[in-house]
Amino acid sequence: RKLKFSEKLSAVLNGTTGVFHSQVIQMFLLFYYTDIMKISAAYVAGLFLVARIVDAFLAPIFGIYIDKVNTRWGKYKPWYIWTGALIGVFGWLTFTDFHLGSTGNVIYATITYFIYSGLKSMEQAPANALIPAITKNVNDRISLNQIGYFFMMIAILIAQIGIQPLYNRVGGGDPALGFSIIMGVVAIIGILIAVYQQYSIKERYIAPVLKAEDRPSIKEMIVALIKNKYALIVFIYVFAINLSGGIRSGLTIYYFKYFFHNEGLMVIAGMVGMLPTLIGVAFSPMVTKRIGIRKNLLIGIIAGAVTTAAIILVPPTSAGVTMYLVLQVVGNLFVGLSTPAQGTMMPAAIDYSEWKTGKNMNAFMGSFLGFLQTFATAISGAIAAGSLSLIGYVAGAAEQSSSTLLGFKVLMSIIPAAVTLLQLAVLWFDLSESKQAEITKELAERRKNA
Repeated sequence: RKLKFSEKLSAVLNGTTGVFHSQVIQMFLLFYYTDIMKISAAYVAGLFLVARIVDAFLAPIFGIYIDKVNTRWGKYKPWYIWTGALIGVFGWLTFTDFHLGSTGNVIYATITYFIYSGLKSMEQAPANALIPAITKNVNDRISLNQIGYFFMMIAILIAQIGIQPLYNRVGGGDPALGFSIIMGVVAIIGILIAVYQQYSIKERYIAPVLKAEDRPSIKEMIVALIKNKYALIVFIYVFAINLSGGIRSGLTIYYFKYFFHNEGLMVIAGMVGMLPTLIGVAFSPMVTKRIGIRKNLLIGIIAGAVTTAAIILVPPTSAGVTMYLVLQVVGNLFVGLSTPAQGTMMPAAIDYSEWKTGKNMNAFMGSFLGFLQTFATAISGAIAAGSLSLIGYVAGAAEQSSSTLLGFKVLMSIIPAAVTLLQLAVLWFDLSESKQAEITKELAERRKNA
């Protein structure tokens, strides 16, 4: 059975709002805490680190809980809807200054950020578990990721370009009020989305749990996960994507500032890279149907590694800027072509686990993917920060040494390109589209018999 567009849209909207919140956190929260709420930068750094560590372990715990309970409103759907709505509410609370004084602001920021960040981590479990529960159609899964990626790109664009000029304008010159109004509007949109999802999302493929003892134990979940080679391949693939991208993201501003002496190129590069990504996403289903999921992913991996490694050859000139932008365009085109296809792997691995064990462990497997994404982000940040001292970076200096500039080039090219090659683990992802269809058919028969 194929999904209607309305069902596809409702299933990806949380990803859209989720990436918007992630962008706002990355770009503005440190500034908001230090410059508006007047909280010490050292305290904020510690808050972010501790919260990230807690979040990494919170996601799998929440996933285990979801897999063990059933509700009258569905298996994964209610958790998916409520985490999405609550993220909007606590996003507004986090970016609202109630003028509680220095100590009160620290306490308030700590509580609201821990909940906000925790919900962001917890949303991974029902989000990844929901897709296998609403569709078994491979083409639908590709389409879902295509639609989701389009909307996520729009959300990123709004966050990166719209927030900065808006928060002063809508707040009448008061940035605290401006942030509160913007995030309040986003919270209202999130609540309206939740209402829409309640009526449009249908869970059709949930294995019935007739007895409490039939529910998987934690040990069974872990063993099933370890024995599922397709899930392990997906974990390696996603970990490599986040680690490689995180290293580059953390050092990009230094690269443009000291190598090209123009921080403004960051915005230009982001805008230039967005169009080929969207073009690639638009043509992704056509390419995937023609050459298959695995070949599409392999081509994207190789193209990504080559275009990233080639940055080492870019000179610090105007011609070098052009060369860098061309590499961005080519690399992002292949990213767009392969991204919707990569989103089909985790649902396929989840279906395979149910086929082998006869039990639903969607949320646990999906949450572990969220854990690895958070873990990779933390490691990439540590690598980016730690590498600055290794290459002799001098903070605040107008010019850096030649060895430091070479270090930036290596960290922006060779290192992330080498990490990208870990994604070649998909060579062993031999769960073909025909095999997935066979698994789907057998699972349907089991549910019918049950």
